[in-house]
Amino acid sequence: MNSKYSYDEHSTTWPVFALALLSVATVPLTIQTLVTVFSSSKPTTGTSDGVSYDDDKHAPEPVKKYRKKTQKSHIFNKKGFFLLLAWLAIGFFSFKIYSTEAPSDVSSGVFDPYELLEIGFGTSEKEIKSHYKKLTIKYHPDKIRNKSEEEKKELEERFVLITKAYKALTDETTRENFEKYGHPDGPQETSHGIALPKALIEGALSPVLLAIYITLIGLVLPYLVNSWWTKTKSYTKKGVHNETATMFLENMLNFKPSEIVTVDTILQWLSEAKEFELIKPSSTSDDILQVFRAYLSRSNAKLSDSDYEVIALVPTLINALVDISATFRNTDITNTAFETLKSFSQALLPSIKNELLQLPNVDPAAVAKSPIVRLSKLMKLPKEEIKKVLGITSDAKLQETLDVASTIPIMNLVKSEFKVTGEKVVTPQSNAHISVKVIVKTGAQKNSDFRGKIAPEDMEEPDSFEYLKDPFKIVSEQPELPTAYTPYFPAQRQAKYVAFIVVQKDGKITDSPVFFHNLDLSNLLLTEEELKLESTDAKVGTFKIPFAQPTPTEPGKYQFRVIIKSLDYFTPDLDFPLVMTVEEPPRVEEISYDIPEAEEGSLADTMAQLKAGKLTEIDEEEEGDDDESDLEEEDWSDINTDTEDEDA
Repeated sequence: MNSKYSYDEHSTTWPVFALALLSVATVPLTIQTLVTVFSSSKPTTGTSDGVSYDDDKHAPEPVKKYRKKTQKSHIFNKKGFFLLLAWLAIGFFSFKIYSTEAPSDVSSGVFDPYELLEIGFGTSEKEIKSHYKKLTIKYHPDKIRNKSEEEKKELEERFVLITKAYKALTDETTRENFEKYGHPDGPQETSHGIALPKALIEGALSPVLLAIYITLIGLVLPYLVNSWWTKTKSYTKKGVHNETATMFLENMLNFKPSEIVTVDTILQWLSEAKEFELIKPSSTSDDILQVFRAYLSRSNAKLSDSDYEVIALVPTLINALVDISATFRNTDITNTAFETLKSFSQALLPSIKNELLQLPNVDPAAVAKSPIVRLSKLMKLPKEEIKKVLGITSDAKLQETLDVASTIPIMNLVKSEFKVTGEKVVTPQSNAHISVKVIVKTGAQKNSDFRGKIAPEDMEEPDSFEYLKDPFKIVSEQPELPTAYTPYFPAQRQAKYVAFIVVQKDGKITDSPVFFHNLDLSNLLLTEEELKLESTDAKVGTFKIPFAQPTPTEPGKYQFRVIIKSLDYFTPDLDFPLVMTVEEPPRVEEISYDIPEAEEGSLADTMAQLKAGKLTEIDEEEEGDDDESDLEEEDWSDINTDTEDEDA
């Protein structure tokens, strides 16, 4: 039975369709996977303006193994397997398209007499006959010799088409058929094209194609849509489970202001997260607490891969908790949550000795006996004394410890103020922000080392148009912070700082905390000899903290407290009071122009009367007198053009 459909028996169309369909799905998924892999496998030596460290070198073996396993799992998983198959299929279809030749059937396609006769539209009948004679000589069957049967058949078909093309342009009946039906032989049988081989539709493989179609449309597509929708409905925008967010919210609602918030409180809340049930289905909140305790006491031998997966999820949960606590404006919970995150970064329980315990090669028993608790005091001791305080026996390990200590930044406040862009003072009902200038140094560097090393222009805000348009640009232009030195954490973390504002009147935070990923750390590289040189310049770091609400409507002084914390290192945080002085904008002093009164009857006097509506009639005699009178020279007094702003 003749089919009413034309199939792609030569595989010229369907491979292109399959290649396009595969590429649309495979290329974006591959890019996403590669971004995930490279972002999770950053080199263990991070740099920022030359500041470097070796994170993996001091990591425990279980942490190293988990990190490597995690990095491999981003590629060697189900997604990676299907991506590999997809790229193999793309390669197969690309090769098939490249190697497949177009069908040589000259009768296929749209009938175009001009193309067949190799002439252009509007060619005269004489030229048409001339071209026709040349082509008939070339393709006449009697002229075909030494050709294969296939070539002879093709040339014969070409000859027939050339004859039809000639008649379509010269014979009246044939031309009428061509113009009316698009073909010199009149109406043609309608054929619908399907870009698949005939065997897949009408052959033995048709049930296979039907099964694939039903599987994709009836099973795979609904499953993918359902999985996406379930995940969307089950997780918040912050990436935490809805049940976890609800639990945090209930804890905040039931929290009593008289309760003291500790790290243990935060750990208890975290242990009840729904995510941990999905990672370790048989575990309880007490089991998760035991995992937390083992990790924070650095008992790595007790932790499994699933335990490290639990630990790696903690920063995401803490960020979600902070979002909720900031909504309630709870300062204590927000501050303690960040302290908990810092404890997880360094795998240390809260202790006054944490500044020293975060260093490698340290003996906790020796540190516990020493009165030294600050890194800045430790670094100023002689090396032999440092070895004794930290319990280090070899010079090589001491040098490793000092190398790490020299990359831990310590911030010193230099200047802080409320700013309103484009104004010299903080005006009522304006959008203000806090500008904080800091000096970042190592524990071995003294504050006095930086006196006279700060350029005056670094202490002032830029007044360029770019700054006025975006006052926060100065922060983003600073170097990006390196990966933090957190050898015990199961995933490498980029160093971060967080800042938030507290209202002194009620002790509540004003808005959600602001995270910072940029800060200049180049001061850490300044040697003792360089700091003694007068030509040495120290870099000033800048934090810009937006003030969420407009400034108060009434002028006055308003008390605030600013907290800036490192989320990775146990170093002294910045916690200082700051006064917002709201003033009316300074007024420009009015300039007094001592201009004499206009002479009666003059143009100035006339304009003044017009303005006042008191213009009197002018008689002809006065007009004549005006023409004859001489204008007196006006006596202009000195004009004071100096303006001064009121003192802020």
